[in-house]
Amino acid sequence: MAGGSSSSSDLDSTPLSYFKYDVFLSFRGYTRFGFTDTLYHALVNKRIDTFRDSEELRIGEELEGSLVEAIERSRMSILILCDEYPSSRWCLDELVKIMECSENGRKRPVLPVYFQVAKSDVQYQNNEYGKAMAAHEEKRRYNHKLEAWKSALSEVGKIYGQRCDQKTPWGTAIDNIVEEVTKRLPPLPLHIDHPLGYDSELEEAKSLLEIGSRGTCFMLGIHGDGDEISKFVAELYNKIRPRFETASFLSNIREKTTESGGGLEDLQETLLSEMGEEAKSKIGSTFKGSSEIKRRLGLKRVLLVLDDVDSIQQLSSLAGGLDWFGPGSRIIITTRYEDVLDDHLSYNGVEVKKYCITEGSSSTVKEENVVGLEKDFEIVINQLKEEDSPGNVVSIVGMGGLGKTTLARMIYNSDEVKKLFPCRAWATVSKEYNAKEVFKSLLKCLKPSTFQYEDSSSEEELKQKVRKCLQGKRYLVVLDDVWDAKAWRSIKNCFPESNNGGMILVTTRNDRVAYVSESKEPHHNLSFMDKEKSWELFHNEVFCRKSCPPELEPIGRSIVACCKGLPLAIKTTAGLVAKRERSEDAWEEIMNLLPYWSVAEEDSSELMEILKFSYDDLPNKMKPCFLYLGVFPEDEEILVRDLIRLWIAEGFIEPIQTGRSKAPPQPEDIGEQYLKELVDRNLVQVAKRRSDGKGVKICQIHDLFRELCISESNKSDNNNNNAHKLCFPSNVGSYASLVTCNQPCTCSLFIYLDDKHRWPHHIPEDRRVNVLYFADWCTDIKRATDEHLRGLIKSLKFLKMGYSESHELCEFQSLETCDMSIIDKSLSIGGLKQMRHLCGEFCLSLSVDEGGVTDKMQNLQTLCFVSVDSQLRSLLDNGCFPNLRKLGLRIDEDQDSAEEILRSLQCLSNLRKLSLIFGEFWIPLNSISFPSNLIKITLRV
Repeated sequence: MAGGSSSSSDLDSTPLSYFKYDVFLSFRGYTRFGFTDTLYHALVNKRIDTFRDSEELRIGEELEGSLVEAIERSRMSILILCDEYPSSRWCLDELVKIMECSENGRKRPVLPVYFQVAKSDVQYQNNEYGKAMAAHEEKRRYNHKLEAWKSALSEVGKIYGQRCDQKTPWGTAIDNIVEEVTKRLPPLPLHIDHPLGYDSELEEAKSLLEIGSRGTCFMLGIHGDGDEISKFVAELYNKIRPRFETASFLSNIREKTTESGGGLEDLQETLLSEMGEEAKSKIGSTFKGSSEIKRRLGLKRVLLVLDDVDSIQQLSSLAGGLDWFGPGSRIIITTRYEDVLDDHLSYNGVEVKKYCITEGSSSTVKEENVVGLEKDFEIVINQLKEEDSPGNVVSIVGMGGLGKTTLARMIYNSDEVKKLFPCRAWATVSKEYNAKEVFKSLLKCLKPSTFQYEDSSSEEELKQKVRKCLQGKRYLVVLDDVWDAKAWRSIKNCFPESNNGGMILVTTRNDRVAYVSESKEPHHNLSFMDKEKSWELFHNEVFCRKSCPPELEPIGRSIVACCKGLPLAIKTTAGLVAKRERSEDAWEEIMNLLPYWSVAEEDSSELMEILKFSYDDLPNKMKPCFLYLGVFPEDEEILVRDLIRLWIAEGFIEPIQTGRSKAPPQPEDIGEQYLKELVDRNLVQVAKRRSDGKGVKICQIHDLFRELCISESNKSDNNNNNAHKLCFPSNVGSYASLVTCNQPCTCSLFIYLDDKHRWPHHIPEDRRVNVLYFADWCTDIKRATDEHLRGLIKSLKFLKMGYSESHELCEFQSLETCDMSIIDKSLSIGGLKQMRHLCGEFCLSLSVDEGGVTDKMQNLQTLCFVSVDSQLRSLLDNGCFPNLRKLGLRIDEDQDSAEEILRSLQCLSNLRKLSLIFGEFWIPLNSISFPSNLIKITLRV
């Protein structure tokens, strides 16, 4: 049954998979072709699966076969109690069976319809019901059933029902019956094989929906990667479905809107049908479908789930406005692309809230191979569960690389902890900690829907917000990688003084931190892995699910023995081995080269040597790419798009030459391969994959490898890394990195936090600037007022900052990447021949010089977002962007002009991604032919 809400009926505990029908319809034969037939079709039209018997099923003396099964496997029964009903022994036998299965209406709903008879006649067997019972008694044939029949009639006569007398029109009576059925029969929940166990996340998402509020209709967008989202929303749907008048769950929308999937019109018909609004004829067009949805559902409180949405067109056709659905309605969207939710943020006044399942529920970095932590897991869990022991801090202590964070993640994401602690939050503290960033990380978990508005809050304000979120709750907060007591003291005041069962889990290398935090004793010290667990981890990393060849196992175990049971060393070495030939000679060569190291001291140089061995094994061309990761702050989530463009700007990526018949790969493609190699070798961690699941969107580096990057770069004898010597001084700001290279005499500057206003002071006088990277939005190129300084940054290749005027950008003719929030005024790009990526968060106007377009911009790969106007059309018509891969446009022109420009995109044969922002005009796209290589279109309004 798809339509209808329910009251809290006392359904039995029979598994829902047992039921075959929604309703069993019991009636006397003469009503079949009149009232009962009309009622039957009314129920079916409301998608209520209804069984009605026939004379052919009534064979023999006893009720049996399909009739008995239908009664037993129906969730509810309706009895049409007419004046001739008790004269049929079949009807009376059905009644007895119905009352038996329903326990007289207490276990399953029973709805009697008093069809031109009085309720008291049924209950007390008066008038026609009394005569019928007397007739049965007189015949004596069924005296053994007589008491059961009378008892069943008496019990059903006590139940509230629907009355249909001669004064009641059939249409009105049937409408009342259908409405009563929908109220008393709860909808079947969606079938879910294996629930995710995200109880606290479900409750959080439910709270965002404000189910109790019946004011207005609004939308909740749930975004993230993977198949978990659909299952998560299915569980959420089952929890809240009974609170709505009607509902629809439209799954796999992205797939179903393709030509083979049926298109949006079919989805509109399905939506109406599942909401109990059967379409009289085929919809025919999305415009008509939208009108029908609005007309039929505008007064109903509905729940609508749109699963796997990937375009604004889908939203516009299925949930296009606030007034499409009645007050209190809720629309839930799932998508892999967060920008789809942004596109619909203010569309037609529909209120949008956002929830990210990956941020709210699961680990950012997923450890594929977790070995040897089972006992540690159990010990720490038991400490967290201890309520009679003093203190609410539990610590995991151990040297770097032992798996402290991995163990904490296992605990944080376990079903047991989710049940124990409905409120959970995670923050990484790190050696170079910043209390404000820690509080923001905690709020990101505690209040994901409002976190984006916390940037302007002070440290004290953020601390109070964290405290308020935790007050009175049973929480678990993980503080990962706390280095010293000072960090703990600056953070601890965000926790409520009155503890309501809340716990704090701290991971640290320093046992003193555990003592200062008054952690429960004994502090849990992670130990090194034993031989068998070490071999298991190594084996999983190198061979995955395959077996190790017998001849390689002895050498493999010897290699593992060199790692001394340190998980990070084992995984790093395994990443190296996995890239080599699987032969005894190749593995023996590795074993002989592996350094011997001691586990006696955590910071021993021998430990870094075994990690350095994997770095040494990298091809020379990739070494500077790996070392460059040291410029980012500890535990920074690094956007891969930026990282690869930085590698290109620094000249780290060597072009590959191919034959004339085949174009060489672009540097961006080579950069993707470099990154994949670093990930495969376990030198870089994947924090988040792209929505297609094929590439890495965000990456991270372990702090030990970051130390390795910095120490190797600063070595005076480091002459083998492709003639690039990187130097990262530690005294240039908090946090700023200055990168200097020995050939040519250039430097690159990365600015975070408070240094954004004093950045010119960090540039040495004898160096030209290659990269200016501002992590925050606010700053502008005007700060470089000194002529000498402007001369140094003339050679700029990579620029990421908040604001610039267009004439200033034109001066940087070496610029390859420009990532700018705002570019003021029209930009003449004719002189920017080296530009590869020109990105503006807000709209950019292009201009053409008086001499017209003379040269093509062969290098340009990305152009976002630009105005659709005559200047752009001139550039397109002249083929200025032959290698453009990604294009973002803002459409403010009138429809005819904009359509012509969109049609001219056909000349962009390499275009893969297209983003369109619509201003005052909405352009129908079904008549426009786009480039054949296009794989993704994003629409925004």
